[in-house]
Amino acid sequence: MSPKDRVNILMVDDQPAKLLSYEAILGELDENLVKATSGKEALEYLLKSDVAVVLMDVSMPEIDGFELASMIRQHPRFHRTAIIFISAVHLTDLDRLKGYERGAVDYISVPVIPELLRAKVSAFAELHRKAQQLSVLNRELEARVAERTRELENKALALEHLNAQLNQKNEQLDAILQTAPDIIFSSRGDGTRDFLSASFFEYTGAPADSAVGFGWMNYIHPEDRENIKAHWARCVQTHDHYEAEYRIRSQKGDYRWYRARAVPLRNADGDASRWYGTCSDIHDSKLLEQSIRENSTTLERLVEERTEALRHLSSRLMRMQDEERRRIARELHDSLGQELAAAKMTVDGIMSQKSAALKDQSATDASGSIDRALQQVRTMSHLLHPPLLDEVGLVSALRWYLEGMTKRSGIETTLDVQPVTFPRLTAQFETAIFRIVQEALTNVFRHSQATQSRVTLVRNENHVVVEIRDNGKGLDEGTTKFRPGTVGVGIGGMRQRVEEFGGKLRLANANPGTVVEVVIPVEKKSQERVLATA
Repeated sequence: MSPKDRVNILMVDDQPAKLLSYEAILGELDENLVKATSGKEALEYLLKSDVAVVLMDVSMPEIDGFELASMIRQHPRFHRTAIIFISAVHLTDLDRLKGYERGAVDYISVPVIPELLRAKVSAFAELHRKAQQLSVLNRELEARVAERTRELENKALALEHLNAQLNQKNEQLDAILQTAPDIIFSSRGDGTRDFLSASFFEYTGAPADSAVGFGWMNYIHPEDRENIKAHWARCVQTHDHYEAEYRIRSQKGDYRWYRARAVPLRNADGDASRWYGTCSDIHDSKLLEQSIRENSTTLERLVEERTEALRHLSSRLMRMQDEERRRIARELHDSLGQELAAAKMTVDGIMSQKSAALKDQSATDASGSIDRALQQVRTMSHLLHPPLLDEVGLVSALRWYLEGMTKRSGIETTLDVQPVTFPRLTAQFETAIFRIVQEALTNVFRHSQATQSRVTLVRNENHVVVEIRDNGKGLDEGTTKFRPGTVGVGIGGMRQRVEEFGGKLRLANANPGTVVEVVIPVEKKSQERVLATA
């Protein structure tokens, strides 16, 4: 209850005129004034609401003021409720005594002095308000005390648990220190050692008091000592993590390589108050590293030789594949093509014979079928190995292939060549580029759902650059990064051809579409043939 909260003042009298006069007198208090015209009505209100002051007449029918006061006091909730009697009849000292015995806090006679009544009611109302506030504060305080008590109990249990864990960790740490093969050490903030595990003394045979401070450095190899001392002092000064490799003398007099690492424990100012670290035996790995370093030249040469051998083998396989395609092309053209041509001449001879119209129509149909077969054979022959590629070079072969691609697929395909007078390259080089473009456009037709594609062929000072770009749906991210399982046979073959010539293949999405970029280095003397100009 806040200081501004109103309290209830119950006025009980069987005469409404008196209740109105009390209401007029107490109206200035700005409290909740409640009127009751009988003792029964007053009791009903008291059982439902909290009341600060009961102002009642002594003389009332059915239940008089004394009886009503006794009934109110019998209820535990109203032991401290202020009751003020007002009487114009019962004015003797015995009446007053009786009123006080019934629990009244005051007994006022009529005529009532308004200022006096108002002051007394205000005092008891404020007293009730303060009592309510004190009760609320007591409940809050009790709740806070109970909560704080629970917190302290929980913290005590947690502290007990932490102490048990700490003891267990200390036991584990002691076991680790006793059994760890590495040397474990700690140092003060100034860098002086104040603890070394038993591994150090077992290995070096040093007395227990000879390694503290900076005494441990006496067991480091003389060639390593000065550098290690300077490095340790620098880390102590800068508070940086410490790491070093050096040789430590054993009790037999030989040396082994160790790697030391230490980290600072910083205080509130950021300075290192302590250092904790380990020192691990790396002698065997150090010798292995030295052996690998000594044999690295031989290994690199062997790798280069094997790589070169694989490159030659792969190149030979690619050439054999191209030769096989040339052979198949010749067979299709020279054998099957000639046979179909002879068949056509034979069927054409039927036209000169005397026959019915049905016979003529059949001969005509047969001739047309053979013409289409011949056209398909020529197309297959050119696709397996275009004659233009050997006769007039890469650019002409690409123009012929792109024109056919546009007609067959409906995908508008264009060729951009830079420079316009593109030089001839070696047969293997031109064949590789033609096959790469052929495979890339086949993928465009099969998978991209594109309507347009463009092939750009550029020859600069040291490279040939080929770019195939379409406006299709693009590639998955895994394919653009050549992740295993996402690259098909076509892209794998393109990549192999490019790598055979020491080049690079790049796949990227162009939003929309896909970009296939091939960059192959060219040695001018070995890869390029200058065309004789008329």
